[in-house]
Amino acid sequence: MNNFFQKQYSSLLKNTQSVIKSVALDSGFAWFSWLTLLFLSLFSWLMAFIATGLLQNLLANLGCIFLILAVYWWTTSTKSLRIYDVPLSPWITGAIVSVYIFGAITGKVEPKALIAWPLISAAIAALPLCLGDDFKLKTPAPDKRKTIILLFTSQLIFSCWFQFHFLVQNWLAEYPTLLVDNFDQSAFVVKYPLLPPKTPRGVSMLDLMASKLQQQLNAKPWPQIERVLLPQERDRLIQQITAQTKQQIASAKVEEDDLWQVGYTVSLKDPGYNLALNTSWQGPRSQVLEGNITKSCQINPVNRPTPTGTTVVSRVRCEPAKGWGVNQPLTTANNNPTRNWVWDIINQ
Repeated sequence: MNNFFQKQYSSLLKNTQSVIKSVALDSGFAWFSWLTLLFLSLFSWLMAFIATGLLQNLLANLGCIFLILAVYWWTTSTKSLRIYDVPLSPWITGAIVSVYIFGAITGKVEPKALIAWPLISAAIAALPLCLGDDFKLKTPAPDKRKTIILLFTSQLIFSCWFQFHFLVQNWLAEYPTLLVDNFDQSAFVVKYPLLPPKTPRGVSMLDLMASKLQQQLNAKPWPQIERVLLPQERDRLIQQITAQTKQQIASAKVEEDDLWQVGYTVSLKDPGYNLALNTSWQGPRSQVLEGNITKSCQINPVNRPTPTGTTVVSRVRCEPAKGWGVNQPLTTANNNPTRNWVWDIINQ
């Protein structure tokens, strides 16, 4: 069995060698060129496909390194890859280096690769200015130092903007209610009109709380309902329903649930009671006023026929939620100055 694999391996090496020789002879191939590095990269990956364990990882990494050097050599020698005498080689090579560095660690391209790409590209672009003919580090010439400073400064700005983009995306994922707000006064965020309207997360909380309230109070003896609506009992009921609701809708990606303050009010409304559930958004917003959403539930006594006569039971009916972000326009009044929600988040 070992002899069989050795023969196959030797045959594969000979075939690969013959293909490289034929390409080199037919095209007048110069061995000291970027094509040599490209062939070494392909050969390393081919051997990594056959190898296992540590040797496989070593060959795969060598293949990536040879590819990076080949791309840099080719793009540098290609004069057409320029924009107004600015070579694109550092940024093309930097993109491959970023994917290699961050992809090799996690197995997928992370946002960090895009954030680091401009700075890595700047380092590649500045490297020839800091190396002598003998490939030893040297102090850049005075007229080149300004170029290096401007290069790194500009690329640092790009990296910061990429970082800010991903930061905002993470905020919107963790605090989806931010998408409900008005971004007319924002200097950074633009809401596309084609996006579907977003409903505040507080509406989902109120709908779920109303459903649980109906499950516990609907079709119950009326004397029992009147006892439940006593101050201490109803406080306990609302706290229990609130905890169950937040636990049910909890998500590892969403962190805003603690920023919703839940409350209620009870009032007499003939012939029964009106229980108004409300949520108040305490998180970042563009308006000074709090975002309040209310869902009213009417609890009335009704007669239910029984074999021995009639009995009075409860009936719970809840209206759709109303308030901030639901049926109220998100506009900024003149007497309520707009605040930039980005700074609000930072201040939380």
